[in-house]
Amino acid sequence: MYSLILVFTVIIISGLIAFVGDWVGLKIGKKRVTIFGLRPHSTAIFITIISGILIAIITVTILAISSNDVRTALFGMEELKEKLSYLSREVELRNMQLSSTKEDLKKKTTQLQEMEEKYQKLSEDIKSKTSQLEELLIIREGLIEEKDKLDKEVEELNAAIKALYSGIAWVREGEVIFGSEEQIALTIIQGQRPIEEIKEELFGFLNEASNKVLAMGAKKDERTNQVFI
Repeated sequence: MYSLILVFTVIIISGLIAFVGDWVGLKIGKKRVTIFGLRPHSTAIFITIISGILIAIITVTILAISSNDVRTALFGMEELKEKLSYLSREVELRNMQLSSTKEDLKKKTTQLQEMEEKYQKLSEDIKSKTSQLEELLIIREGLIEEKDKLDKEVEELNAAIKALYSGIAWVREGEVIFGSEEQIALTIIQGQRPIEEIKEELFGFLNEASNKVLAMGAKKDERTNQVFI
């Protein structure tokens, strides 16, 4: 709306100036008035030229006052060109920086993918090694239990061997009461029963045999407190 009013105002003012210039030119022509020593006809032409110049000056002045863009186009074109050139260089520089940044981003993305692949592989290796370690720990626990069991059996065997050696020495030093063919005691132990009952019956039989041997004059070993039969 503002632009239409401005254009309309310029048209009216230009028309008025043209009308006044033409009217003055006619008057000067009729009265044969001269300016700067010119002939009347040349004077009328001069007045018309001046009117056109005034129209142009007034039009430009109104537009320059009313519009910042017009003032820039008329009086700041060189500065505008310099700014445009500067901005063009800045845009080119920014585009180069953007291209370099994109290239760096692409490289970093590739490196990140490689690192993620390495991380995934290491995670799988750690998981596998952890599983193997757990299996080895289980095997180790089993071996420790087996070793303890074997150590216990070795201790029992050592104790039995020690007792046997002690018994052998006692037999060699002591008196033989029964011969190899003599029967000390006899019993029948029925199977198909709980092991505890069988053990209890067996120990009872051995105690009975030991008591019988003691009654016959046998003596206990002072080191083991046992009777060797």
